[in-house]
Amino acid sequence: MRGSDHGRHYKAVTLDLFGTLLDFRTVFNTTLQRILIDHDLVEKAQVFRDKWQEFTFKGLQGSEFITVQEDFKVSLVWVLRELRVEGDLRNYADGVLDGMFNTLRTADLFPEVPEVLSSLDSAGVPWGIISNVDEDDLNAVVAHHGLRPSVTVSSERVVSYKPEPIIFETALREMGGLEPGQVLHSGDTPVADVAGASAAGLDVAWLNRYMVSYPEDLPQPTFELPDLSPLTRLVLEGKS
Repeated sequence: MRGSDHGRHYKAVTLDLFGTLLDFRTVFNTTLQRILIDHDLVEKAQVFRDKWQEFTFKGLQGSEFITVQEDFKVSLVWVLRELRVEGDLRNYADGVLDGMFNTLRTADLFPEVPEVLSSLDSAGVPWGIISNVDEDDLNAVVAHHGLRPSVTVSSERVVSYKPEPIIFETALREMGGLEPGQVLHSGDTPVADVAGASAAGLDVAWLNRYMVSYPEDLPQPTFELPDLSPLTRLVLEGKS
């Protein structure tokens, strides 16, 4: 764990879902491989990845909000057309991505997550989930794993994606009107989680599971964690 003990009195924690609590990699990579094979794009795998990453989450930039599932489908169709794939691409995208999102609802939590959440509960620290995810998908994950967050806030419910502040502000309000400085956010994405939460006034524990370099041009996290195991101790050490 990197960072200094600020002596902060964290009264609550907010957590990202994908890549923080839920391990989505196997499901996503299986779907990606299927798409590449279906359209004879295996040799263009990196080009496909780069283009799809570039054009996902366009709900952030468009004048009209669209859901995560719709965003993924629209962007997949766009990328396949860019790579000169022909056919009924929207029907294909609906089929393959409906399957992916349904499977994600029962994807595994990271190994340390149940113990960390239990320790937060035992310590009386409220915790919530805030995520760029559709409402039904978030509720399904919570129900499948028997999670008991104090609040859940999806991008669909607030009609806005992280890093926009409204998703963080909604969580603070629904956790009893807490001030930003009283809440620690943890997530794995530098822009959505670290820059977003920082702009909303929260301290951030950046989750760096895969030991990647942090972008120099973004706000720096308050803490850096290799996984969520140190989270409860970090919160409690800051509590008076």
